[in-house]
Amino acid sequence: MSGDARKTAEGLDYLSGFGNEHASEAVPGALPHGRNSPQRAPLGLYAEQLSGTAFTEPRSHNRRSWLYRIRPSAAHPAFTRTDNGALR
Repeated sequence: MSGDARKTAEGLDYLSGFGNEHASEAVPGALPHGRNSPQRAPLGLYAEQLSGTAFTEPRSHNRRSWLYRIRPSAAHPAFTRTDNGALR
């Protein structure tokens, strides 16, 4: 490895995780450390868990994401129908 490549590699931050479970943050300190279901999220964010797995799946197959939002999803306005445009 050349000297320039080594300097570049040392400055990289990689996603942590195992089994394709990763964490990333847009603002440093936004993710809670050492907790998997925080009661209070850092920076005044709202913690929401999103699961896309059927309830009939074994627990080991469950996949979920923790989202830290500025506003809770329940506070968003109701969805409204839009024009389909060129879709048929």
